[in-house]
Amino acid sequence: MPKMNMNITKVSLILLAALSALFFGLVSLLLTQLVGENYIYLLSLPVAIVIGLTFVFDRYFFFLLVILSRSSLDVVFNTIKLGSFGIGAVLNALVILIAILTLFEKNEPLQQDVRGIKKAWVIFLTLSCLSLAYSPATLQSIKVFLIYVSYASMFFLGMRLVNSQKDFDKWIKAVALSSIIPILYGLFCILFGGRGLAFSYQEGFRLRSTFPHPNPFAPYLVLMITICFYIYKSKITAIGPTIRRLLPFYILLLIGMLIMTKTRSGWVACYLFFFLYALLHERKYLFIVILAPFLALLIPEVQERVLDLTSDNDFGSSGYGRLNSYAWRVKIWSDSIAWMSKSHYLTGYGLYSFIHHSTSFAMANAFEKQEFDINAHNIYVQLFFELGIFGLLAFLYLIFQVLKKLLSIYQFNKLLVFTVIVILMEFAFMGYADNLLDYLVFNWYLWFTLGLTLSGARLFDTKKPLDKVIQTNK
Repeated sequence: MPKMNMNITKVSLILLAALSALFFGLVSLLLTQLVGENYIYLLSLPVAIVIGLTFVFDRYFFFLLVILSRSSLDVVFNTIKLGSFGIGAVLNALVILIAILTLFEKNEPLQQDVRGIKKAWVIFLTLSCLSLAYSPATLQSIKVFLIYVSYASMFFLGMRLVNSQKDFDKWIKAVALSSIIPILYGLFCILFGGRGLAFSYQEGFRLRSTFPHPNPFAPYLVLMITICFYIYKSKITAIGPTIRRLLPFYILLLIGMLIMTKTRSGWVACYLFFFLYALLHERKYLFIVILAPFLALLIPEVQERVLDLTSDNDFGSSGYGRLNSYAWRVKIWSDSIAWMSKSHYLTGYGLYSFIHHSTSFAMANAFEKQEFDINAHNIYVQLFFELGIFGLLAFLYLIFQVLKKLLSIYQFNKLLVFTVIVILMEFAFMGYADNLLDYLVFNWYLWFTLGLTLSGARLFDTKKPLDKVIQTNK
């Protein structure tokens, strides 16, 4: 009998191997037909298999790898992308799946009562989902909706993965470590050139590193600067003394790269954090912080970007003049809202509709429409256009609920909660002049950090023993 069972097992393995070989052979043949001469696209299949096997082996180890590496993968994913969806979409789906599976686990993690935030997420995602029915670009709008769902998934994963201070330290350290590859690649591009440096005649060289554009790289850097500064000041146990001594130099390197992105909203957001920190926590640094902008203006690139806002505020007497980047944004905002029908004020035109309709109202000059699609460069205008007043209010309600909860736990860890409140303020500010909702990498780390904070801050409640804190939250 044992020998017969062994034979059956061998036969089953042989059949499974044969079927697998047949399946992957047919898939490879199909991919070969689809990609034509772009053979690099064939990498998408083995990459997808590796991702799937890692996920099946240990989904939390897989998620840790995602946190450590996602900031470095846009270049790879865009290279082997097929159509609108690619490996990045697979990764998004797996993150959503991890969040769903985590919700069904029996062990209750240390967390806060966040019913208000959950309700806000449900309202916002429901309105986003309903808009798919009238969006002019169904496939793209579904993709945007799933991206929004992945933001919510990252937030709730951040909350569910913290059961102890060791957990919190581990995950916040992983978020900070995600910046190492983009920084190393950014240094390489600065020294030797490469795709990580974007160039335009109006703006010169701008650093983008592993990101598709300098604009999404800048808010990511602001987030990393803020988190690294918190790690340095909080003295979390996951960081050794040698690394701690090097952190100030690393933060200065991050700030240097932020300057090289030439993203002004990122500069202001970063300055806002250090100014508020000095004002509210360590006033001995206030003089240095106040002096910093004047020193920064000695840098020619900073001077040029600031002075650019003082000219080219209209199309000029000929009507064909160039607008500076802020005047260009204001023109898009006013033209898009003027183009909207009042009947769409409440519900908007659906997800992705701003980009879809942009060639109908965005002006290349005083006489001609732009021929290429653009987004709003303002999350509030974008949400109003796509989801109407209801959608914009739903998003603002979500931000309000998160801020309200952060304020309620401020007493447990003032430095941590202060840091994250400022991160939320940075997000709200930078969203005024950029497409922040479209920056998946930045939003993943942002919402994951918010979730970690809401769960982790209670660990530092000095009024109760830790076991009592955990019991209370269960």
